[in-house]
Amino acid sequence: MTATAADTLRTRAAALRSMAVRLRSLRILDCFRWGGADTWVGPSPQRCDEALRAIPGALRAQADTLCTQARQLERLAAELDAQALVAGRH
Repeated sequence: MTATAADTLRTRAAALRSMAVRLRSLRILDCFRWGGADTWVGPSPQRCDEALRAIPGALRAQADTLCTQARQLERLAAELDAQALVAGRH
């Protein structure tokens, strides 16, 4: 792989981080505040509330996963840069 491949990986990592930031700032993260006994859908108001409260945690977990993947891409890009540097010396 070339330095261009490393740059592509860094661009992808930046896109993943950007998506993680957007996920963490969604208004849906506050959806449980809007729910209540008068707005529930499903078998019971409690289950509706539990489902609404699970959404923010799930989205935050996905954002964390995106950041983890971004770090992996950046490590791979750094490895490619190092390999290119060594190859250039030979």
